[in-house]
Amino acid sequence: MNSRPSIGGRISRMDIWAAIHDFNESQTAIVTIMMLIIGGGAGVLLGSWLFGGRVTNLKDALDETLTLTKTAMDQHSRDTQEKLSEMNEQLASTMALLGQLKSSVSDIQQDAEAAEENIGPQAQQDIAHLRGQLKQHWYAIRDELWLRANNPAIHGKTRRRYSGFSNYEITELIAAMREDNNLSQLDAERFQRAAHLWTWHRNGRATLGENDVQQMRDFKLQLVPTRN
Repeated sequence: MNSRPSIGGRISRMDIWAAIHDFNESQTAIVTIMMLIIGGGAGVLLGSWLFGGRVTNLKDALDETLTLTKTAMDQHSRDTQEKLSEMNEQLASTMALLGQLKSSVSDIQQDAEAAEENIGPQAQQDIAHLRGQLKQHWYAIRDELWLRANNPAIHGKTRRRYSGFSNYEITELIAAMREDNNLSQLDAERFQRAAHLWTWHRNGRATLGENDVQQMRDFKLQLVPTRN
């Protein structure tokens, strides 16, 4: 039975429900799809309006965090390198002090031997006096060489290598410093000649004369500057 049209051409509520009831499945699907499209578009617009600025701020915050993290890591790396450099310098100084300590022990032993030589005839005492002068000049030359080997201008690793030499390896130390260009050719030759002269007379077996003492003194004047 058909519905009766409303009076005056106006559609009643019953007419609307009757029209919806008469929709077939295809019409219903089309309406549903249109509503989904409209609703999805509205959702996108609403989300962009509500969260668009916030998403941008989050990206900026993340970029800033990464930048700060990289800066902190770079600073930590620089600080670590500085600490390692300081430790290397301290180690080089310690090794140099150990080398000087070995030198002092060697000096004490040689002084004890010289003291024994002072006991005896006048001739032996004269030789002991010459040996004392020779030793005094040589110690000044040797100390000057160690002072140059421990120059702060030389890289810490190289200074540690120098400190590994003993007083009985002076010629090897001179050669190493010359090879590294930390001694001039002329000074290296003078240090070597002085070292050979000292080694020749160190045990007291070779005859020591005043000329030998004077030659060692000349080496000292050439190699050891006067320091105030």
